[in-house]
Amino acid sequence: MNAPLSAQGRLQGCTVVVTRPAAQTARLAALLTAEGAAVLVLPVMDIVPATAAVLAAAGAAVLAADWAVWVSPAAIDLLAPCLPQPLPAAVRFATVGAASARRLHTATGHAVLHPVGQSDGEALLALPELADLAGQRVVVLKGEGGRADALADTLRARGATVSVWNLYRRQPAKPDWTAWDALPPHRPLAGVVTSSEAADWLFQLAGESRQARLQSAVYAVPHPRIAQRLAHHGASQCLMTPADDVSLVSALCLWFSNAHDR
Repeated sequence: MNAPLSAQGRLQGCTVVVTRPAAQTARLAALLTAEGAAVLVLPVMDIVPATAAVLAAAGAAVLAADWAVWVSPAAIDLLAPCLPQPLPAAVRFATVGAASARRLHTATGHAVLHPVGQSDGEALLALPELADLAGQRVVVLKGEGGRADALADTLRARGATVSVWNLYRRQPAKPDWTAWDALPPHRPLAGVVTSSEAADWLFQLAGESRQARLQSAVYAVPHPRIAQRLAHHGASQCLMTPADDVSLVSALCLWFSNAHDR
């Protein structure tokens, strides 16, 4: 039987590229480093917050709502810390996944409804608590674009009065490729990509000379849509995992620990 990669960590000798916005990378990078990985933080998108007036109005809408549905970690990071404490008990919170639910609970101390397993709007809408929303006021907190408009339409169809607040917009970043270009050519390479936009911008921003290396990496992703976007760009090795950081890291550890069997 072959020995494990290293007693120092299951990702020893591997480089893992983290493509999240810079403000969302610290915990994931720490977990990867603890497993021995060389972490390359390469944000491919920037989060541009809405104006202070929009954020204040969104906060007031949350306090007056029956349900506040938080669609992304960026929405939580921008608005949740600004809400007054204690929050009104009548306001109920929901998110599209367990990782966001933990993030929101940590920021507010409030109970959070979320689906288990799949992390998206479809899974959230399948929960019985949101089946009948007649007369309910629902606030959807999100960024510009994305798929949350369909979520809002379904909530309206179930009887809710829905207001949608765009708390930020995404834009391509200007990543520094210096560390990437210095990687040894045969070093094991992985990436963590947690949105479809990041998958597209990673390849679009890389330029032609970096495409083959990006395509050869193995990617940990939390949703089939992200895997589809990576496959569109020629990256065929995707590991489907839950959206939380521990699961993303564990999937990569398992992949590289078992690499000798493939």
